[in-house]
Amino acid sequence: MDAAFARVVGGSAKTKMPIALLSPAEGVSREIGFYLAGMDEVRGQLREAVSELSIEEIGRRAVSGAHSIGALVLHIGEAEWWWMQCVVSGHDLNDEDKRAPFWDVLKDPDRVATQAYSAEFCLHEAQQIREQTRTLLAAFNDDDLERMFSFERRGQTQEQSLRWILHHLIDHEAQHKGQILMLKRMLGLKNTGLFS
Repeated sequence: MDAAFARVVGGSAKTKMPIALLSPAEGVSREIGFYLAGMDEVRGQLREAVSELSIEEIGRRAVSGAHSIGALVLHIGEAEWWWMQCVVSGHDLNDEDKRAPFWDVLKDPDRVATQAYSAEFCLHEAQQIREQTRTLLAAFNDDDLERMFSFERRGQTQEQSLRWILHHLIDHEAQHKGQILMLKRMLGLKNTGLFS
């Protein structure tokens, strides 16, 4: 685990087990910092799960109809970018946005393989988006967690609070991380370290 978001301290006298604590990320308000720290913890786990994969492994699909691991990493970034930049910041999606390597990546299941994207490239794209998120969140305070954001989706207006959006981003990435771990097993790859 990265010391920036979690640390292990002493242990309970009864159990002698270490206790893991989540510390708020710096540069943002305290409560938003806890959400950001949770996002960073899951991202660290994702990085550990995929960083050693070869270009062939990151772009290969385990079975017909499945997404490649690289496509899922880029999709994680795409979802975060859309929620934070389009919904929270109100950015209007344009043609330049649609040319980004992560945009609609799940609709082009062979993109990662045909473009020979590496694990490093996919993780870098997702991390650049995280830095944009971090910068955006620095402009908010804890009271803003209850602020509602409206957007159109599938012809309907929806509203979500910033708190819900940040929770959703943690949940979304964690679910895809689990999917990636399963796909690695299906591809005959070992999960090591945190996941062994």
